[in-house]
Amino acid sequence: MNHEKNGNGIRKATRQESVMNSAMWHLTQRDMTESELLAKLRIKTDNQQWIDSTIESLRGFGYLKSDAVFAEQFAEQSFSNEYASKYIIEKLKKKGIPENVILEAIDKVKLQRNIDEQTLAIERINSQYHDFTISREKLVSALQKRGFSYQHIQVAINQHPQSHQLQSNLEIKAAKADLEKEVLKYVRKGKGLTVIRQELKMRKIDISDLDSFIEKACYDGTIDFYGSCLEQLQKKSYDLNDFKEKSKAYAMLMRKGFSSEEIKFALSEGKD
Repeated sequence: MNHEKNGNGIRKATRQESVMNSAMWHLTQRDMTESELLAKLRIKTDNQQWIDSTIESLRGFGYLKSDAVFAEQFAEQSFSNEYASKYIIEKLKKKGIPENVILEAIDKVKLQRNIDEQTLAIERINSQYHDFTISREKLVSALQKRGFSYQHIQVAINQHPQSHQLQSNLEIKAAKADLEKEVLKYVRKGKGLTVIRQELKMRKIDISDLDSFIEKACYDGTIDFYGSCLEQLQKKSYDLNDFKEKSKAYAMLMRKGFSSEEIKFALSEGKD
């Protein structure tokens, strides 16, 4: 016997019993909303009467939950597993349940179970993180994926006894940075000390030893800001005999972080 298949490669139903069998098979795999099951059955057959009859029978047998009941049970299970409302809403929307049904289910479960999402966020952080070995960004992202709001997450973090341990990605990288190597990288890029200091501060790198290193490096010739300033000027084609051009050159070198003395030296040497 030739059984027609649809575009999904699924054998199309030739009688209503096949639609019922398909529905029962899907429901034994996992709980489904009516919307999800309807989508599966519409792949199986175009006969709306068979679909309607199957759905009605399943409801009568108690095999198919209404969207409201499904949403309530899903919300209850999610809250028990320390997931928050946003997660529940996103998941149930994907299952085709209307938003108003989802929100009503969430409110009902919250009321019945006395659910407070701020308390939930605090319990999640305190139970999962005795010490913080991950970055603040990773922690926030992990909790947001569970549906918690940024505000709930911040309150939960702040109450944690080890909250002082929590560092940003920038701070973690900064702690591993070698000050001398970082300074020399900027010097090679033609940056002056003012910009170097600003960049290191922005990157949260400890600059308590910066001045002593600069003094030593300038003394032994490892760093020459005067020469570097002149080199940056020579890369451009300013007419230093023209006042406006000279002013532009001065501003450019200032933006690169060189001092007034270094810039004046470069401008006087650049005229030669």
